Amino acid sequence: INPDQIDRPRGMDITVVTTATTDNEGRALLRKLGFPFKEN
Repeated sequence: INPDQIDRPRGMDITVVTTATTDNEGRALLRKLGFPFKEN
């Protein structure tokens, strides 16, 4: 995609649903899948 040919930025919302029972389990799964998280 040539950025010079784009008339305006586009976005996308994605929802990921897991069977994790805690936030920590869910984050661990998503990290294993390569999702980037910002550390506080």
